Amino acid sequence: MNRQTFRKSLVSIVAVLLVGSSLYVQAQPAERSITASVWEARQAGVAESVLNQLLILAADHRLEDDGVVRLVNFVQTVQAENLPVGPFMGKIEEGLAKQIPLDTIAAVLAQKLDDYRFVRKVLRTKTGHQEISHQDLSRMVDSLDGGIAREELARFLLEAPGQDPAMLARASEILALLKQVRFNQTLTQEILFTGLENNSLSQSWDYLARVVATAKRRQIPDDEIARAAQEALQAKRPFKDFMATLGFTPRDLQHGPAVGR
Repeated sequence: MNRQTFRKSLVSIVAVLLVGSSLYVQAQPAERSITASVWEARQAGVAESVLNQLLILAADHRLEDDGVVRLVNFVQTVQAENLPVGPFMGKIEEGLAKQIPLDTIAAVLAQKLDDYRFVRKVLRTKTGHQEISHQDLSRMVDSLDGGIAREELARFLLEAPGQDPAMLARASEILALLKQVRFNQTLTQEILFTGLENNSLSQSWDYLARVVATAKRRQIPDDEIARAAQEALQAKRPFKDFMATLGFTPRDLQHGPAVGR
């Protein structure tokens, strides 16, 4: 099957799915496996936009039929476990764009899925079955990509005061970023635990690692940085007050690491 024929076949499959027709049973043998897999994924709740994107990627990169089925089945698994599909689609698109072998892409996807399962299990141990958004869950998982070991993240989450998923997600990202800029790990935990305990680790603290990186370049000691941060978090003062204590202005936030960026 050449590229043009393959793409036309996949477009036909999408058309069948969009009208919800049972005509897929009339597909040619080479197409039936793809069509059946896509149909099952759609019935399992995978969004039409995701399936369309996956099929177009498959056509553009001339994947074999069994490769397409493999990816569709994987996305269906993610959907069935109520995990965010977007991060996995991003990995698929990135891998195909870089012409990485499908087996390698599959291995990366499997590792990512295992990371999600691990973090969700830890959170359920801490908070029971409290609802957590896909965004917050993804932020915690991404901290593993930022250099935090699984055991380190699990210990941090289980020992951290408070159970607000959004703040725990922010804290886990800051934990990874402060490790990247080689800030004292004990002081890092003290800062974050202070913020979590006082429910004061607001969105503005996303820039903490950026301020810390600049402060270290200015040779401000870690304990001085930590003391200023803890005092601000303890008193629930604005992040700009913490910056001012160190002699910083908003202009100092233009460069360096920050959560979600």
